[in-house]
Amino acid sequence: MHIGKLTTKYIIPIGIFFFVTLFIVGIKFFVIKVGVDQVGVRTRIWGVTRGIVHKDYSPGWHRAVSGIDQWDLYDSTVQTLELAKEPSYMGQRDERKEAAVRTADDYDVSVDMVVKYQIKKEEAWKLRQNIGVGERYKVIVENETRDIARSIFGRMVERDLYNPEEKRKRAAECKTLLIERLVPRHVNVVDVLILEMRFDPQLERKIKNIKLAELDNVLNKSKTLAAEQRGITQTIDADTEAIAQKITGDKERSLTVLDAETSKRITEILAEADKYLVQKKAEGDLYKQQRKAGGTLLIKYSQAEGERLRREALAGMGGDIIVAMEAARNINLADLSISSLDLNLLDIDDMATRLGVTDTKGKLRVDSKTFKQIQEMLNQPKGTDTIKPK
Repeated sequence: MHIGKLTTKYIIPIGIFFFVTLFIVGIKFFVIKVGVDQVGVRTRIWGVTRGIVHKDYSPGWHRAVSGIDQWDLYDSTVQTLELAKEPSYMGQRDERKEAAVRTADDYDVSVDMVVKYQIKKEEAWKLRQNIGVGERYKVIVENETRDIARSIFGRMVERDLYNPEEKRKRAAECKTLLIERLVPRHVNVVDVLILEMRFDPQLERKIKNIKLAELDNVLNKSKTLAAEQRGITQTIDADTEAIAQKITGDKERSLTVLDAETSKRITEILAEADKYLVQKKAEGDLYKQQRKAGGTLLIKYSQAEGERLRREALAGMGGDIIVAMEAARNINLADLSISSLDLNLLDIDDMATRLGVTDTKGKLRVDSKTFKQIQEMLNQPKGTDTIKPK
């Protein structure tokens, strides 16, 4: 019981303390941390295979036994070398100044420039082996940059100093030459930028005067060109106006010709229409006269035929019937006393015989419808047409 309490009270805390202490000592003396923006180079200083390990160690925890392993850490990001009179402290050393250059025509020029560079991947151990520990590679980059700047910009003359295209061309040459020189140093040049170029006051005044003269020359050329263009513009305006007038005249002429052709065609169409109308009217009148003459001929023929039939009717029994009808018409029934026993007035045959119609067979059978037609023909005045033309 006392042993359990002793273990809980003393042994467990002591064990935890011992373990934490051992862990801290192990981290301090047996492990090293490489940051996310670093690359590590390990050197074996004791053992069978002593020397620099041909390998770059990426960020993380690595073995670092004191007395056996030696570590060097380098910046793996893109670094900045700024050579400027008033640096923005992007570089590693604030005391660095601009690059001093003497031009080909013996003028002093100060060049503010920025160089972006980076240690090549998987070559940090080579940089440690060939150059050494620490930041000696940064000093080499700066010295090479100044030497190349003096070489490249020293070939410039005063006219090149204010020419932006010439500055960009020199910066590209600096980058190309700096890459060639730093390849054996295991450094990769990302870019070279020219910020500013400053001259002594005398050269600056001279450049300003030259620049103003060039600007005046450009202005005069522009004015001359503007005058020439103005004359060309006026010529173009005149030509355009002439073309517009010609187009308008051609348009009016075309409209006149088209209007005349249209009027001519309309006249021809109207003449043809009148001709067709007259022709059809003449044909209609001819047809009308022909039909009218045919109708008149038919009427005359009908009248003649009717007269012939009338004469034939009067020459035979029809004459007796007509005489009988006239006698019957002249009888005044109001003055006569007739016995219906002796005389049947409704017997047409008997009455016709009594009125003088001869009947060779003894009796005359006359249809009442035929009798009415004969009566109507007798009542019709002479000289009138029995058939009307349609």
